[in-house]
Amino acid sequence: MIAILSPAKNMRRTPRRNLPVTVPKRRAEAEQLWTVLREMPAYELESAMQISPALALKAAANFIDWQPEGGQPAIFAYDGLAYKYLDADSMTDADLQYAQQHLRHLSALYGALCPLDLIHPYRLEMGRRPRGMNLYEFWGDKLRNDLYADTNLVVNLASNEYSKAVSKHLHAGDRFLTCEFLSRRNGKLRCLAANAKMARGAMARYIVRNRVDTREGLTAFDGLGFDFAPNLSNDTVYTYVQQL
Repeated sequence: MIAILSPAKNMRRTPRRNLPVTVPKRRAEAEQLWTVLREMPAYELESAMQISPALALKAAANFIDWQPEGGQPAIFAYDGLAYKYLDADSMTDADLQYAQQHLRHLSALYGALCPLDLIHPYRLEMGRRPRGMNLYEFWGDKLRNDLYADTNLVVNLASNEYSKAVSKHLHAGDRFLTCEFLSRRNGKLRCLAANAKMARGAMARYIVRNRVDTREGLTAFDGLGFDFAPNLSNDTVYTYVQQL
């Protein structure tokens, strides 16, 4: 079983832990994309990525400084809401080794990253089109192939923007299980974006810390007040409900 998470737009630098790090499998593809991105001035990145001038300047500087080698482990590099609840900083070395086998970070630049793959800061979302490139077409079925080379069950904790880069290429027999997190507010079930992001990170942490490797093991998750709702679940979607 492998769980997938979206990357975070924000990234950070953290002190290096003494861990056996790895390199991204799709480094050649990352370099291919970089040759396009490094030529884009800040004003062009601002338009293509729909970001502020300040963020565009930072993105341009990162692409200029980007290198195919070195960096820091992906699980420590991302700094979004889901990653705060994944809380890799508090994981033991044994936890991180389990994560290396059972967690992947989907990246528009690097592909399907193992947690200890070394990466450099970047900003690139799967749904953007740098210089007209369709990143879904660029990656094609590579993300799916890399994930299912190691398992026949992928647990989807990613946003639709990233998960569809995998789901649209599924083969017969591939098991793709999406975890959906709904919050009950004023008698109605809603997917609240911030709550769902926190829950995805918390679920990824639950998988790692509890060494979960079957779909049945997912049903005991009760983090952040979410509980498994069997009446709202099926073979392809596990739904969790949070009472607010």
